[in-house]
Amino acid sequence: MSWMYFALLAAISESLKDLCSKHGLRSVSPQLAALAACAIPIPLLLTIVLFTDSVPSLGPRYWWALLIGGTLNILAMLQFMRALQASDLSLAVPFVSFTPIFLLITSPLLVGDVPTTQDIVGIVCIVAGAYVLHIQSVHQGLLAPFLAVFREPGPRRMLSVAFIYSLTSNFDKIGVQNSSPLFWSLSIASVMTIGFLLLLRLLPQQAIVAPHMGTLGILFLIGLFQAIGLLVHNTAISLGPVPSVIAIKRSSILFAVIWGFIFLRERHIGERLAGALLMMIGMGILGFGQTE
Repeated sequence: MSWMYFALLAAISESLKDLCSKHGLRSVSPQLAALAACAIPIPLLLTIVLFTDSVPSLGPRYWWALLIGGTLNILAMLQFMRALQASDLSLAVPFVSFTPIFLLITSPLLVGDVPTTQDIVGIVCIVAGAYVLHIQSVHQGLLAPFLAVFREPGPRRMLSVAFIYSLTSNFDKIGVQNSSPLFWSLSIASVMTIGFLLLLRLLPQQAIVAPHMGTLGILFLIGLFQAIGLLVHNTAISLGPVPSVIAIKRSSILFAVIWGFIFLRERHIGERLAGALLMMIGMGILGFGQTE
């Protein structure tokens, strides 16, 4: 059962990357934070690919999947960083759990899949979790917690990230099928790095907001935790069942809420923990339902 430890490490690494990103966004732009998350893992991934002789033969659909998937991932990462910059870590990150809901909307249109009763239960859990995250505004009316989701920029932007992820997951699957998980991770990271370098070239004045001595250290930590997360995630996937690995990795949203309370002194920890737990349960129900 060693894959469980790697999956848990992937969840912790992802949540620490989000924590460092939230902290770093006080002094750097979303573009620069996103560049660090994409560029710093490249040397590690490239070293593993070269020294393990794991350069695969590329399938016919690799290049267009890389072009479309890379472009969408650049947009998703930029929106992710903007969401963290705009709202509390413990409030923004859990909304990534809406990705499987968007998949249930797009799948019937694209491939004719019909949601099952189990899917409906998962959706209810995720929506209920979103409601609980904003339960403190219920005194303004029963629908106020739902309206707060769209009124606040962090959750609203993270919803757009969840939607983009529902699209990129299809291109990630095509990319992996036409290369390998490790090589595809390196490919996507490289394309995203080029994209954010171009953005910084076009918008250089937005690179640093209020520089300080710890800026480079924070950027390095963002990339380091991203690199560790990719490595242990791929290791877990290679050793254990994919649905179970992903289910454990989803605990990153719980860790994000905890880190927000401990390190950033964010408030409303009780309802945010409860909401994140509901959303994680809903994602688990949807994930296992799609594998049956």
